[in-house]
Amino acid sequence: MGLISGYSSSEDESSEIILAQSKSKEIIVNPRIEKKLSHDNVSKSSIIPSKDITKNTTNLIQTNAGETYYEAIDDLEFERQIRKESSRKKREIDALNGNLNPKRKKREKGSAVDDIEQFLGPWAKFDKEEELPVKDMGEDLLKPDELEETEALERLEESEEQGESEDDETQETTEFLGSQKFDYQGRSYMYIPTDADVNLTNDSKPDICFVPKRQIHKWNGHISGTNKIEFFPKSNHLLLSCGNDCKIYLWSVYHKRELLRGYYGHTQPIRDINFNNDGTKFLSTSYDKFVKVWDTETGQCLTKFKLKSVGNCIKFNPFNDDEFVVGLMNHKIEHYSISKHQLIQTYDYHLGSINSITFLPTKQFISSSEDKTIRIWDISINIAVKLISDPTLHSIPVTRVHPEKNYFAGQSMDNTILVFSAKGKFKTNKKKIFKGHNCAGYGIGIDFSPDGKNLVSGDSKGNVFFWDWKTTKLVKKIKVSDRAITQVVWNTKEVSKVAVTGADGSIYYYE
Repeated sequence: MGLISGYSSSEDESSEIILAQSKSKEIIVNPRIEKKLSHDNVSKSSIIPSKDITKNTTNLIQTNAGETYYEAIDDLEFERQIRKESSRKKREIDALNGNLNPKRKKREKGSAVDDIEQFLGPWAKFDKEEELPVKDMGEDLLKPDELEETEALERLEESEEQGESEDDETQETTEFLGSQKFDYQGRSYMYIPTDADVNLTNDSKPDICFVPKRQIHKWNGHISGTNKIEFFPKSNHLLLSCGNDCKIYLWSVYHKRELLRGYYGHTQPIRDINFNNDGTKFLSTSYDKFVKVWDTETGQCLTKFKLKSVGNCIKFNPFNDDEFVVGLMNHKIEHYSISKHQLIQTYDYHLGSINSITFLPTKQFISSSEDKTIRIWDISINIAVKLISDPTLHSIPVTRVHPEKNYFAGQSMDNTILVFSAKGKFKTNKKKIFKGHNCAGYGIGIDFSPDGKNLVSGDSKGNVFFWDWKTTKLVKKIKVSDRAITQVVWNTKEVSKVAVTGADGSIYYYE
């Protein structure tokens, strides 16, 4: 009995026990079902072990309708399934006979599918549905195509009328806001003062510059935030600013430091401004898709250009004041002639919105874009001479050329400032990376000191950072505002005077 695995039984059952082989650990039993079935009770069956495990005895019955199996099932469960099946068949028969909801609308009967012109299908109208009459548009009733054309023409005329009315409403105006329009000799604010502490008339720059320590003045600039500030070329005795209030202001930097003139004419926040070489004119671009050329002294709008997209940045051609270049939001850069009032060239190899345009002394210009690339272009040639692209390179919203013209710096959106060569192969200088500030979410401006030994940048938390250009070490950090500082400009005639502004609209002057 030690070789028997399973259960012990009496002598009557011993014949049904299968002995395992000497080395086997399992006993295989093939049960045999003896059927004692009747129509009254289908649940009676008994299972006994099979004496022959190789004999295949099943309860399969072959019939004309297929294969049938005998199953043991409870009487109550059997009756429940019969009721369920009979109710399902009744619902199917009712659906086929059309015994549906009588309130449901009926559709018109369509024709055969083969008849394409008469076939209605699911597009058939409901019974008793009346067609609405077409309005009488003239002698004859208009067809659908003609009706659409008429509506399109009406919309076009309305848009043209609305555009004309908008142009009439947005006439350019100016206002003198200073205390005295002319001095005792009849000179306007365009005259460069000679009684300042520094010589503003020559082209010399300070040999040594220092980091500013204190705030000496504050201009209450634009209400909704200042987007750009720029000093008057060469002399730096005036400061131009634009903001989200659709206005452009001109400020005096020396003596009274007052607001001199306002320029009005844009209907949307102004993105960028730029002086020409002598400061007699300046450009402005806005979200209203207009570029306007202004006279600095009189405030008159000399001409304007309608763009197909929003201009993000704009620059006069430093080698020809009659031309300007504007970077658009539709990833294109357009080059215009002011006197001819026509497009000269389009630079369209970028894949994202244009962030900045910076000219080089080699008659080339740099463009940075949201596609995370930097391209260097020859003026009037629509082929980039250099493409700076790297998998680790982030978007660069601002670029600035070093005073020595050998390098240019770019504000990177990964909270660093990168340096690139401005000549030759335009390689990245991996040894010069400036860190410590935060620029996430803003296009933070940067600038160099006139001697090129310091680099200054704003910050999204309201700070201004100063680094040593040679060692890349942080020299000083100044808390200016509680909101982002987006623009920093160093006065090139002073050793330590910097103008900063940002989201709060005020313009701070530090020394």
